[in-house]
Amino acid sequence: MSAWIWPLAWTYSLGLLDIFLEYRFLKNMFGAKYRFAFVWLYLGSILYGHLNQTFVLAGTTLENFIYLSLCGLVLNMLLFHGNTVKKIFFTIWMYCAPELAFCAIFPLLHAAAVINGAGYCSDAALDFAGFAARLAQYLMMEILLRRIHLLRRDFSERDAFYLMYIILFIYAAVIMILDIFTGIGEWKEGTLLPTAVCCSLIAAAGTGLHLFCVIMLERRLLERLAQQQYEMLSRHLENSGEQYDQMIKMRHDMKNHGLCLAQLLEDGKAEEALHYLTELDIRMEGGEALVRTGSVYADALLNPKYRQARKLGIDISIRMSVPGEEQIRAADLCCILANALDNAVEACQRGIRAGAPAGWIRMRSQMHPNYWVLEIRNSIHEPVPVEHGKIRSSKRLHFTRRPVYGVGLQNIREAVERYEGVMEVESGTEFSLNIMLPV
Repeated sequence: MSAWIWPLAWTYSLGLLDIFLEYRFLKNMFGAKYRFAFVWLYLGSILYGHLNQTFVLAGTTLENFIYLSLCGLVLNMLLFHGNTVKKIFFTIWMYCAPELAFCAIFPLLHAAAVINGAGYCSDAALDFAGFAARLAQYLMMEILLRRIHLLRRDFSERDAFYLMYIILFIYAAVIMILDIFTGIGEWKEGTLLPTAVCCSLIAAAGTGLHLFCVIMLERRLLERLAQQQYEMLSRHLENSGEQYDQMIKMRHDMKNHGLCLAQLLEDGKAEEALHYLTELDIRMEGGEALVRTGSVYADALLNPKYRQARKLGIDISIRMSVPGEEQIRAADLCCILANALDNAVEACQRGIRAGAPAGWIRMRSQMHPNYWVLEIRNSIHEPVPVEHGKIRSSKRLHFTRRPVYGVGLQNIREAVERYEGVMEVESGTEFSLNIMLPV
């Protein structure tokens, strides 16, 4: 009885370890949606594996790739956060990684079996190759987990599709070479082993390129983040320079302003003096930071937008405190605030163009011990269509008549999901956007 119990226990133990390490990687990469996501991932993997064995749903290498990738993607979509393109990328990556590592080992084992007269690899040799391939995958996942603070950010779809193409090309080329190698029945003396070594080296190089694709993705993401921070810093320095210049000019002119006011009052022209003071107050307000959040990046972003809204006649009020950079990246914070305020100002402008009053905007945020809450409300000229938590934009694609969804809100939602936060949109007599981020 023990003759079959121990192999079965060994197989299920390896399967459990395999699923656990994949779950650990996916949880750190995306964030689990449910408390017992590991249990559901394990049961789902067993289910689609047994279905394949029972009904032979995937017989060929291509069918097996499509079947396992689709089943894995469905589980990842159900159990983990993150956008669809990101999940597709890492699902394909996680399937191809062990396959390429297996192809780097198998030709040598196959050549050894043929040289020894067996003609094919033993089950023990295949198990060894499979185990070694899994170890290579775990090593690659461990390397990537050390870079998780960057890879958790959403990368561009263009980069993802470009690297997916490279990964699939490498996988298809290596599998084709392996099929040609194993399909040859007769070998000339002295050619089998060198050919096997070449095939293994090609597969090993493909495995290295496989890992390099994800590292390149991280580098592209790092470059993009650095560019965003550079642009924000440039805007901040530009705004600070303008405010400083205005302050110097006003201090220089203060003596003359005082003399002018004194002369007006001495001449009994109180009304003219009051008007002069009003004009002077407007000029002073233009050089003052009217919004102070505690973040130089948020202040540099919000103050020009605040002044723009005031010039349009919008009744705007901003009272905010924001998380520090150790809790939320400046680029993500500014993405949320800029898009939210731009959408509110644009809604008020639509009312102005339609002949309605300028409208109002209320922007509030507060820090709590474990989370940050942001609320922005604004008046709307007409109800905004909301579908499945998304707003249908009034703009249309230039080549179709199909409406598109607001890009600003999509950017906000992606930033919120990166921190596993919650975002709610409501539209009635007024529009409101509520965000809660764990910090």
